[in-house]
Amino acid sequence: MVNEEQQDPPRPTGRPVDASTGKPRAMPFRILALSGGGFLGLYTAALLAALEKRSGEPIGRRFDLIAGTSVGAILASAVALEVPLREIVELFQQHGAKVFSPRAMPSGALGRLLDLTRSVLGPKYSGQVLREALTARLGKRTLAEVRHPVLLPAVNVSRSQTKVFKSPHGAASKGDEATLIVDAAMASCAAPAYFPAVRIGDQLYADGGLFAVAPDQVALHEAEHFMAIDEASVRMLSIGTATAGYQPSQAPVEGAGAVGWLSDGRLIMTMVSVQQQHVQAMMEDRLGDRYLRLDARWPAQAGLGIDVATPEASKRLVAMAEQTLRDTDLALLRGFV
Repeated sequence: MVNEEQQDPPRPTGRPVDASTGKPRAMPFRILALSGGGFLGLYTAALLAALEKRSGEPIGRRFDLIAGTSVGAILASAVALEVPLREIVELFQQHGAKVFSPRAMPSGALGRLLDLTRSVLGPKYSGQVLREALTARLGKRTLAEVRHPVLLPAVNVSRSQTKVFKSPHGAASKGDEATLIVDAAMASCAAPAYFPAVRIGDQLYADGGLFAVAPDQVALHEAEHFMAIDEASVRMLSIGTATAGYQPSQAPVEGAGAVGWLSDGRLIMTMVSVQQQHVQAMMEDRLGDRYLRLDARWPAQAGLGIDVATPEASKRLVAMAEQTLRDTDLALLRGFV
């Protein structure tokens, strides 16, 4: 886990309300946005755990809205429930190889082809171990029981529609109160071909990363349109999954077919990386210096992937989180956390 001894002083929580309008006063409205990326989310979890240790209190108390997609939905749920982030780091480290597999990134044409066949006739992983591990830590609480406003993007595959699961915090966030937060998080991270779709009621849901790997814009829209927050008061901390500058292990070839695109998770990794790049550019244009993005560069010869949960991958992701913290201006960071 990231080791950072310094602690920031506690900051008052709660949103003062203007008595004349009933709306929150103009003051920094802090949003935490957590991107998707499978097991790469250990990077995000380790970074959050370090920031939580610095703050000296559950990090959810430092934010007015928390958004997370895919693995980011798991982390956002923990933050919103004030589950200690060090426990989520331990969840990755203890259960990652069971949720996914202990296999390293396949090498050679035959190894890549065999790995690809694991998801041809059904999901590569059952999701059962993940559900059990999440239930053990998040419990059977509903979205109405979170301590801080949260939103978790998913896709309703029964209707081919986007879906944002929300706690009951705004004018248009009714209807999800009885949804178990574990169900919503599992739906948000049900990546097609990797995990089965999740049934909630009579609908099936899949990974929100299909449209919002980085939920930053979804969160800003929520704050403006459903929580009556002036954009000028928004400050957003966005954390990625160590995919900045992603490069596939094999150089792309012209005319690549399904095997070329799907082996090594190249297609989904490309989607994860470019969506995060695009959203970052849009948010920097909109919020300027009120937007801070923390992420790590994709390392050469990475040995990393969305379902690579080896001890070596775990150590590398935690080390990358440590490096990100060392490289970040802590005085600047205090304006966001």
